[in-house]
Amino acid sequence: MKKLFTLMLLLSQNVSAADCFDLAGQAYRIDPDLLRATSFRESSFNPRALNVVSETKYAVGLMQIHSSNFSHLAQFGITPTVLYNDPCMNIYTGAYYMAIAIKRLGYNWEAVGAYYAGFSKSPEQSAKRKWYMERVKSTYEQIKKAPSKGPKDSKGS
Repeated sequence: MKKLFTLMLLLSQNVSAADCFDLAGQAYRIDPDLLRATSFRESSFNPRALNVVSETKYAVGLMQIHSSNFSHLAQFGITPTVLYNDPCMNIYTGAYYMAIAIKRLGYNWEAVGAYYAGFSKSPEQSAKRKWYMERVKSTYEQIKKAPSKGPKDSKGS
């Protein structure tokens, strides 16, 4: 695992964010368009997205990596600053967490929902997973139908 994160760090310095969806997808065996759909739903493809709930609860970057994951990521040298300033590392980190959900739940929409809402079996978390997976699935289907990568935003571009 540490070798993969080291590779990600090296790769992230030399490629564009668009390429990183493909590279991260290949590294984690996840459809890059699923990562794109997740990123669009998380940040509208804004690499500088910052969703602050409080000083200790916030999410950063394209894949909105949540502060609850920062202590785990620190063992790999990945900090909130890196995630905010390096879109490629943010994408790889999101793919890492998506891969964890897929490993636990299978390659399905429930795993996509767990990326957002975790694994708790409570009715509230189940409803959040369902809501999120439906949104990502809709975006994913748009991406798959479109000749270029990325869904249309609210301005039609």
